[in-house]
Amino acid sequence: MKSAFVLSAAVAVMVSFPAFAKETSDPAVNANTKESFTAVSAWVRKEMGTGGRYAYVTDSEKSKVDANLSEMGGLFDKYGSVAQMNDADKTKLFNDQEELNAILSKRDGDRIICKNEVPIGSHIPVKTCRTYSQIEADHHNTRQFMDDRSAVVQKKAPGG
Repeated sequence: MKSAFVLSAAVAVMVSFPAFAKETSDPAVNANTKESFTAVSAWVRKEMGTGGRYAYVTDSEKSKVDANLSEMGGLFDKYGSVAQMNDADKTKLFNDQEELNAILSKRDGDRIICKNEVPIGSHIPVKTCRTYSQIEADHHNTRQFMDDRSAVVQKKAPGG
């Protein structure tokens, strides 16, 4: 019973992270064999690059994702498929996938974040929704603006 649960849970979780992508270039989501896992892991690594869906993954998170993908790849190299894995390795695969999913879900550029805010001068809340990528781009642009303004102010200052 436990073996069947771990197997079905591992396959379900393996399927979950690319399943909601909007692009048609996503790999097949049934990553329960070495070949399908190789396609999914290559896609995830590509999407962690500049302009990708997971471009905002931090360096430390990227290291964890790469380590988990490598460890999971090692399991697929050893067994070929989830069905061939023993219970301990299925559990390891599941745990690695859970950690990977947590990171990728948090940093998913397509994730929509909504807030109810009361604008200045009003008592009527307004719901605004933006993607994680839009929010991060705004943060980057604001930091860039502040850095530019700081440089201008320093340049105009006496002795600067």
